Amino acid sequence: MLKKRLLSDLVILLSLFLSASYVYAQDDDDGMGQTVQIYTYLHSFVGKPSWLLIIRDLDHNQNIPYLFDMTKGDNYWVAPTYSRNYLITVSNLQMETYRSRYNTFKLYTIPNFCHLESNGRIIRGESIYVTIQGDLSPNTSSYDCHIAKYADSHFRMQ
Repeated sequence: MLKKRLLSDLVILLSLFLSASYVYAQDDDDGMGQTVQIYTYLHSFVGKPSWLLIIRDLDHNQNIPYLFDMTKGDNYWVAPTYSRNYLITVSNLQMETYRSRYNTFKLYTIPNFCHLESNGRIIRGESIYVTIQGDLSPNTSSYDCHIAKYADSHFRMQ
């Protein structure tokens, strides 16, 4: 009796796993989806800043991590989402500085950098254009983030 019950539960569980792949939406014909475009125009920055951006692609059920190292003031990056429906789950900026007085390194983290995290709100059919200007430091009032959203699924590399 226990074996029959265990076998039927296993069959049900297996059928659920096999049918789960059909739940997700189909991808677009162009295969590109939405994009997050980032421009930086920084006068200066503290230490070695790196920006971790993780996008949750809902149409393909995958997480796409991007790590941007800022080595100069003017930068341009494109983060494709490969779908029309996505979440920005992580947007953290880290700055590592060396303090020669104490011969130590100090790590500063700015969570939800530029307030890009969608906090569970699905972004549907919109691309994002981010511009960062000023002096990048742990002091969040020393730089400005400008965010624009627009509906365009046909991004072309220039």
